[in-house]
Amino acid sequence: MSWYSQFPPLRTERLLLRQVTSEDAEDLYALSADPLVTSLQDWHGPASVNETEAIIEGWRQGFADKRVIAWGVTLLGRRPLIGTVTLMPMRGSFEDVPRFPLALGYDLKPRFWNRGIASEAVRAVLDFSRARIGPHRIQAEVHPDNAASLKVLTKLGFQEEGLLRHYLMHEATRQFMDVLMLALLFN
Repeated sequence: MSWYSQFPPLRTERLLLRQVTSEDAEDLYALSADPLVTSLQDWHGPASVNETEAIIEGWRQGFADKRVIAWGVTLLGRRPLIGTVTLMPMRGSFEDVPRFPLALGYDLKPRFWNRGIASEAVRAVLDFSRARIGPHRIQAEVHPDNAASLKVLTKLGFQEEGLLRHYLMHEATRQFMDVLMLALLFN
């Protein structure tokens, strides 16, 4: 898997998707601790910058183990992280693709919402996936009230497959949450 020997940065018209490093810990903490970002997720984000650094190290190790690719989203020519996009096999590693589907996740700082940035970043990841990974299926779990995320995924060709009732438990509230399953199938 030659594409996996080195982290694959992705460039779009406005964005650079790159590996998240410890230098991004404060930006990632700010993103992950924003209640507007986490309100429709199954956790409230990391409790501290130190916990954020542990997440970044987990992503680095996950990439080394071929279990996750976590891109940090930045505006071209700028360092600060404005979002993330993650891709990971539902089971096993990227070596098991296309047998197992890939799970997609993403978030973005609220001041960058409604500018097409999420769509642009996710499209870059989908294009990379088609060209370099070769999955049969990519799926995303979305809170039913997250209209913006549902719009992004639908625009990119994902189809809603159904409601998964009480599928996730929120880490902090311990309440079960419903999610909508959306998927994109590749030929």
